[in-house]
Amino acid sequence: MVDILFVVPDLHRGGVGRCVYSMVEELPGHNVTTSVFCLREIEHEFTPSRASVTRAYASRLSNRAMQVRAPIAWFKLLMAIRRERPAVVCSHGLLCNLMVAAARRLMPGNFRSVAFEHNSPSAHYRSTEKSLLKRLLLRIGYGAHDTVVGVSQGVVRDLVAMVPTLREKCRHVYNGVPLDHVRQQAKAGVSALPDDGTLHVVSIGRLVNNKGYQTLIDAAVLLDDPTISFTVIGEGPQRAELEQQIQGLRTHSRIRLTGHVDNPFPTLAAADIFLSVSERESFGLSLVEALCLGIPIIATDCPSGPAEILDDGRFGELVPVGDAAAVARAIRQLAADRGRRQHLSDLGPRRAQDFSLEQHCHNVVDLFQPLMQR
Repeated sequence: MVDILFVVPDLHRGGVGRCVYSMVEELPGHNVTTSVFCLREIEHEFTPSRASVTRAYASRLSNRAMQVRAPIAWFKLLMAIRRERPAVVCSHGLLCNLMVAAARRLMPGNFRSVAFEHNSPSAHYRSTEKSLLKRLLLRIGYGAHDTVVGVSQGVVRDLVAMVPTLREKCRHVYNGVPLDHVRQQAKAGVSALPDDGTLHVVSIGRLVNNKGYQTLIDAAVLLDDPTISFTVIGEGPQRAELEQQIQGLRTHSRIRLTGHVDNPFPTLAAADIFLSVSERESFGLSLVEALCLGIPIIATDCPSGPAEILDDGRFGELVPVGDAAAVARAIRQLAADRGRRQHLSDLGPRRAQDFSLEQHCHNVVDLFQPLMQR
């Protein structure tokens, strides 16, 4: 018997996986017991030390294969719920949220449920494959949950605009970042940035379309400055395409893709500017990590996390989405203004504290506590 069973696609070292891993490691300190149900295994996963992990499939399934096998995974989820007897089932992502909603219909009264939405529905579910079907399923399924949590206020506004009947069920809880761990990791390795006197602009994220790396490349071409270099940390399906494009560029601004790095924080800590060029970002964990380490930030003002994290530009520079000229201009201005960079560097760690893992877990416990009464 556990207090909370987390249901996730996987524990990948990205946004959702990192959020759930941080919670299951931290919540036992709040006298909350947890376990995890994953739909699949994947590369570069977190391994919880304070919660048991059950998998529907101990194999690395593609997203398509995971969707096709969802009915069997759902049956295995029902078995896990009967075995674990959780007070609350907390699901993350559309597929998992729908599976738990269906389990609620089949097992009414056996458990309470909380669905976390990590995407801004109006942007994300409009641009993905089978978008109409996904939005229809969201409208039908999310009402079965006791509470629906958006990871930013913008996500909550989106959810309520799409499904007005969710208004009384929706809450926003910002993701939490283990700030002390970030600082420790930043000191635990060697930066991949050369000490060559150039101004280093660093980005972190999966190499996928919505992360907007085309804007970064176009900005580097516009700058055409040998004293400014770009380093992108992350792996993904776009890597070969981006590398081929970078090789064909005529620019004096160097762009380097490092691939996946187990500990990116020494490199982030050595950066002069952190750059996020996402087309959509419901929260933005890497923004908080950069704030924590005192790195000045330039971010696209995409829906909907960056503007909330940076308080509409108070704690970093915001530029329009997809506007390479604005990105290049912001980098050039920040590179020339050492005083502004120092001001943002001083403000960052204090702002990051608002998104600490400790604060997040207090918010989560406050949310779950009424639901955990059996």
